[in-house]
This record gives sequence, C-alpha cells and structure tokens, in this order.
Amino acid sequence: MPVAVWGFSHRHVNSAGCPAAGEFLASPSTTATPTTSRRFTGIQSGSESATAGYYGVTLDNSVKVDLSATTRVGAHKYTFPAGTTSNLSFNTGQTLRTAGASSVSWVDGTTLEGWIDNGGFCSGNEKKSRYYFSATFDRAPLSTGTWGTNAQFVVGRNSSEVTNGNNGFVATFDTTTDRDVEVSVGVSYVSVEGARGNRIAEATSSGTRVPFDQIRAKARDAWNAELGRFEITASAEQRRIFYTQLYKALLSPTIGSDVDGRYTGMDAKTHTADGWNYYQTFSLWDTYRTQATFHALFAKNRTADIVRSMYQARVEGGWFPRWSLGSVETNIMAGDPVSPWIAENFTLGTVPADIADRMWDHLVENATTAPPAGVASVGRQSAAFYLAKGHIPFYPESGSGLGGQFEEYRHGGSATMEFAAADASIGSAAQRLGKTAQAAEFLARGTNWSKLWNPDVTLSGGFKGVVNAVTPDGKFVSVPELSDVTRSGFHEGTPWHYQWMATQDVVGLQQKMGGRDEFVKRLDYYFNQPALQSAPGVSPGSWAAGGSTYYTSIGYNPGNEPMMMNPWLYGFVGEPAKTNDVLAANLNRFPNTPGGGVGNDDLGTLASWYVMASLGIQPVAPGSGIMALNAPKVQAAAITLESGEKLRITAAGAKELLPSYIAGVTVNGKEHTAAWVDVDELRNGGRLDFALSGSKTGLSWATARKDWIPSVSAPRKATPVIVPGADLTAIAGREKTVEVARVTFAGAAEPITATVSWAGKDPVAATVTEDNGAWVISSTSTFPAAGTVRGVVSIASASNTPRFSPALFEPTSANLTVVVGAAPVDPPVKPPVTPPVVLPVNPPVDAGVTVVPPTTGTVKATSGLADTGMAPMVFSLTLAALAAIALGSALVIRRKRANS
Repeated sequence: MPVAVWGFSHRHVNSAGCPAAGEFLASPSTTATPTTSRRFTGIQSGSESATAGYYGVTLDNSVKVDLSATTRVGAHKYTFPAGTTSNLSFNTGQTLRTAGASSVSWVDGTTLEGWIDNGGFCSGNEKKSRYYFSATFDRAPLSTGTWGTNAQFVVGRNSSEVTNGNNGFVATFDTTTDRDVEVSVGVSYVSVEGARGNRIAEATSSGTRVPFDQIRAKARDAWNAELGRFEITASAEQRRIFYTQLYKALLSPTIGSDVDGRYTGMDAKTHTADGWNYYQTFSLWDTYRTQATFHALFAKNRTADIVRSMYQARVEGGWFPRWSLGSVETNIMAGDPVSPWIAENFTLGTVPADIADRMWDHLVENATTAPPAGVASVGRQSAAFYLAKGHIPFYPESGSGLGGQFEEYRHGGSATMEFAAADASIGSAAQRLGKTAQAAEFLARGTNWSKLWNPDVTLSGGFKGVVNAVTPDGKFVSVPELSDVTRSGFHEGTPWHYQWMATQDVVGLQQKMGGRDEFVKRLDYYFNQPALQSAPGVSPGSWAAGGSTYYTSIGYNPGNEPMMMNPWLYGFVGEPAKTNDVLAANLNRFPNTPGGGVGNDDLGTLASWYVMASLGIQPVAPGSGIMALNAPKVQAAAITLESGEKLRITAAGAKELLPSYIAGVTVNGKEHTAAWVDVDELRNGGRLDFALSGSKTGLSWATARKDWIPSVSAPRKATPVIVPGADLTAIAGREKTVEVARVTFAGAAEPITATVSWAGKDPVAATVTEDNGAWVISSTSTFPAAGTVRGVVSIASASNTPRFSPALFEPTSANLTVVVGAAPVDPPVKPPVTPPVVLPVNPPVDAGVTVVPPTTGTVKATSGLADTGMAPMVFSLTLAALAAIALGSALVIRRKRANS
C-alpha cells in the first residue's frame, strides 16, 4: 500500500479517534510552482526512521526530511536535490480540521510570523482557539511570496490575512551548492510575542540560532534520561515495543504555557503559571483508567503540575472539563471521567497541598450537581435525576430533546455505568483520606450500575440477564445483542461489553449473574477460553477485530477503554491464572511496527496499559489504590522514581509470546498471597518478586477467598453483639477487675478494641481476651463511694482492612451498671491508757501461764481464783510493761493458784 504525506505540522493529538490540530503545515517541493494547497507526496519505501525526539523520511521528490523539537519549538531540516526551485510552503489555511481565520507575515530577511484559528474534535464543540507561530530560517531565501483564498501564489507579496479558507507563505531557496535548509518554529497559545520568546529561549544561544543537529541531540538526551529511568531485561524485540509504548505514555497532556509562564486558560483569557508548567488537552474518558495512575506513580513531579492545571481549568472555566483540546472544552464522550481522574490523584498523593481542600470540594460539587448556566462544560447534566433514581434516563439520539443535545442522555446506559464507577472512585479516595461520611455515600452509589440489570434478557450462550439502558419512566431498553449506540444507549460497546464494567462491585455482579460459578462461566464464554487454551497467545476470532469495531462482536474488545480491565476480573473470583491467558493474547497485539498498538492509543491510555501490564501491575478501580497483579512480560525491571527511590521487579522465566502464570509473589521481601497489592507498597519504591510457572496446573496462588481482589462498593461487613455483664458488683474504695461484657460475631471472631467509661468520665482502655470464639472485655476500676454507677463499654474494629475500605463495623456501645457496696467497718480502736502498775511485793507463784493473741490493740490481762469463785481482777498493762515478759506484743495472762 503506497504511503504518502501532506507535509509536517506542529500541534498533534496522540492517536485519538478523530483528527484534530495539525496547524502550520510545512510541505517541501521542487516544482516551478510551489505547493499552495494540501496534497499528498509519496514517501520512498524503507526511508522512514524514528527514535524518541526525532523523525526522518525521504519523499518521492527526493527531499530528505529531518524533524526534532524542544518543548515549545519545532526543528526542521530539509535536504533538497541541487536546484533553484527548492520550495518550503507553510499552509496556514488548512489543518487536520477546518481552519478559520489565519495570518502570515514576512517580518525580516529570515523570519516568518503569524497565527491560525483552529479547533473542533469529533462531533464536539467546534469553537476555535488561536495558535501562534514565529519561524526563522538558517539563511535568507532566494524569493518569498504568499497565497490567499484563491490558492494562487503571488511572488513578492509578504503578508496575507484571511477570515477563512486557503492561506500561506512560500520561501524558495537556491540549493545548488548548499542543499540544506533549516527552520526553527516557536509556537504559543498566547501571542506571537510568546511564540517568538519561546523560540529565542529554546532555539537560540547568545543570539545565534541553534543548529538542527544540536536540537536533535538535546532531544535525544532528554528522552534518554526520561525513558532510561525504566531499565528492563527482555529481548531486543520486546524492548523496542516496550519503550515505544513508554514514549507514547509520556507524550500527553502537553505543556500549554510559554517560557514566561503565560497561558490561555479555559476562559480564553491569559493567565500566568508562576513556577510551574500549565498542561492542557485532557482525553479524560480514556486516560483516567490507566495513564492517571501511570503518571502519578512514575512522573510524580510533572503530575503535580498536571493536577494543578486541572484545578486552574476548574477555577478559570467555571467547571471541570470532560475532554479539553487546548483551551476549548469539546464535551465529547459521556460519563464523568474527571471524577475518577481526580480521585486517583488524591489517592496517589499528587494533589498539591495548597489546593487540596478546594479541589476536593470542587470534586464533590462536580459529582452531585449540574453545572451552572454559562460554563462550557456540560458536566453531569442529569445529576438531580441520577441522585433520585440511581440511573441516567435514556433518550434516543434520533429523537428530539435531550438525546439530541447531550451524549449523557443518548448514552444513558453506558453513562450510568460510568457514573457508578466514578462515584465509587470518589468514595474510595474519601475513605483513604478519612472522609468516612462522604465515603459511605459515594461507595453506596457505586452499586447504581445494578439499576440497569434486566434479569429477563436471554443472551448468547444461554445466559440470563444483562445491563440495559432505562427510559425516564423506568422501562428497560431491550434490543438485539449487536445493536449500536443509537438503539442500545451504550457508547462504543454493547451491553455484553459493558456488563463487566463494574469492578467496584464484582460481588454484586456475581449475585446478578447467579453466583460465582455462573459469573466465571459467562466470563470464560466472553473471552473464549477454549480458543485461548488451544492456541495460547493468539487472539480468538470471537474477539473484536480492532479497537474501533464496537458493535460487530459480543466478544472481548481488547483495544477499547471500557473493556481494558476485563482480564483482571478473574482475580476477583479466585482464578488469577486465566488473567494471564487473556493478557498473553492481548499484549501480542502490540507489534513492532509504526502503528505499534491495537485501537486508538488515546493520548497515552493504551500505552500506559501496556507498560504496566508488562511490569505485572494494573489499576482496576480508580481511587482505591488497588493494583491487580499479573505475570510480567519482562524478566526484570528497575524503575528510578523521581524521588531517587527504585521500584524493582523480578520475574525470572517470564515468557514474551506465551502465557506465564504466578506461582508466588513477595512484596518487599514478604510473602504475598493476594491477587492485588496496595499502591502504597509501590509509590515510594520497593520490590516485587514474581515466581512464575509455564503451567497453571497445581497452582494455588491467590485462589483462597481472602486473597481475591476486593469490591470497594461491596466491602466486607461484620455485626458484633455486645452482651453486658450481669450483676456487676464492687466494694467502695477497693480496686476490682470486672468482666464487663462479652462480644460475639455471626462468623469468626473479628479483632476488636474496647474502652470503658464510668460515671461520664473519660473512657479508658479495657482488656480484651478470647474465650471459646467470644471476646471477653474486662476493666479494672476503683469506685470511691457506695451506690449504683452507670457506665458504657465501647468497641471498635481492629481488623487490618484496606485503606479504601470502611471498618468492618461502626464503633458501637452498650450500657453498664455496677452496684458498689460499702466497705465493712472495723470496731473502733480505743486509745491506749498507761496508768501506774502496782505489783504485789510477794506475788504467788503461778502454776501456769496461757498466752493468747488479743483481738484488738488493747492488751487485756485477767487474773483470779477460778476454783474459789473469786471475781476476776482485770487490769491493763502497756506493751512496754510486758516487753521483758515475752514477744514485745500485747498478751492476755491468766493466773491460777495452785491447789493446796
């Protein structure tokens, strides 16, 4: 197939589904009459070459073209055949869209400046924005001229301005001896002065134009530094594919500010980025799924500027954009893609602290209200209906009213799936940020996809039930399986494809499909697992042929965004090995060719998907921090993060064309049995080591229920029962440990913490011990006075739940009552009396003495003649008086006269 080009323009949108931009088209020719309109010139077979920062080709007219760039300058070098009619035509009236007004002026002997009004993308907003240029040649041309709307070249006329249509400038060179012509083109979205300033700052040195070869070398070095942060071990073929995709993942969004910081905002006014770069052109419907994570993980500093740019877009434009092209909101695609994009950046810590609170408030506002009148973005037009009914009403595109006005309504089915995923992403991010009330609200909305489930539909394969669009009055729109969007209400896919786009609630999806086993059967049918087993690494014929073949197959479409996370669904149900069967076939669809991929890359979306899948990780639920795991396609990788820390990945034995399977994983040196890892384990560096197998037979990694990928909108719950202790008693003034309560669960005992508070005082930690599947809560307390004391025992979950997940149960309490008795009172103690002791001069000799310890501190001595009936004589002795008798303690002495 012959290959031809119109020429070489400056602004590009990386592999989107519709043409856009393409301003200031340079076309070399060698004819007597130069090119004044867009026309194809063939390229010589095998002459194309490309590396990061460079493109070269030789045209059929024998002109060799070399292109490179700085951040804001396009660098051209044209090597003409020897001759005197070597022309460079600069077309300002034709772009990849339909240009509006344009102006071009020959400023001096080597400089050309002007502007082009251009805009529009797909079927969205056709509003135009102005693109400025300042170009300088390495030498003066032999002659110059312009053309206008009639496309007639006029030699010697050095300026032309039109309101629309053809327009341009020609410089003709004598290349008889010096065959090279170089051009440096500064561009700006602000002004001609800005374009000139950018060119001078980035393509001159000490007032002299920097030669092409130096610019090319600097571009090569810059890209080598960026791509070189990823060191992989793989075959030469695989390395070329990997680095091509890595390059594409980093191309967008693009810098829109000049070297002095000025940029044109979403309000079409000039603003200044002080100390940071303003980024623009956001393909959010695509990039929120993969690239947002990729950038936040691996280009954190740049991402902070990108996020700040999004914040400024909201401040200056009055609402967050949906799909912005430069400073123009195109409003194409349905759903609410900016919400999961922002939620993911909150989760990965790339929202600058000084704007975080306001950006969060804007995010919640964006997800709960329709935009005010007068802003360009359509936002969530159906916000009120959606919040009330849980779905977006479907209005046919061909009908009058809302379906004809807004994609959101004519794509009511797919847009509802998008809203539910977006809400879950906000809920997950809110939970990680400690905003638990908002988290609960938005996570619950993540189940709204189920409002579309029509259980009465019979599908191919004999399966029952699928998602259907729902009309404003609540009726399902049930149409044949391969109906296009105008009938089904599902954009760029069928209900068969969109039924899987509920990774936030796979638990609920299994329930709708009839349970886990029925879910797996349907998933196997969708991917055509029998074909994958019989021809490993080969895409089954039942899969969609290309990314844009949306309505020709009910099978997996590996090149379109809503289906990108489908392979990892197996990790949600304990069959992670099958993920690798699908991925081996999918990753093989990215060849070592100029196209280099499957479907539209959509500004780095599929490229980011490819790079992360090749490394063995993939985000599957925005905002949650869940990174699903798969067998890597590379043997090893060492990625240097911008902080200087390294993320190291090893996967000895990884296969490049056939599936490999995970036998085990360690994360930072610890065994890891789950099918996913939290992004916090990766974003500051760390280590992932995969043990791989060529066969899935006998493998058990991540098959246990506890190791499945969790559903953020169906978090695991537990219900504790607190049974307060009965007849709690204590003695005033005495410390006592009391069993105040027992806690049981319907299933296994979940870890808890407990506190006890008495009489309204501050709670204190209680002791929790296990007893036959129940938790026993004990508290040690001292009550100062007798009476009835009221208290409260409170428990909270101590389970190590993921950061995106609410606690297993809300803190709960039970009332306590303890009866405090009075302490027993001892008999009063009389103070000792010490009267003089009078003893007989000649006391009788005692026949015997019985010493008995007294019951009080008073020592009593009793003496008498018991056998004679004499009244006993009682007298007291002090302890001191008895010290010489015995023991130094109080004694009772009984005397008995001996019998006569």
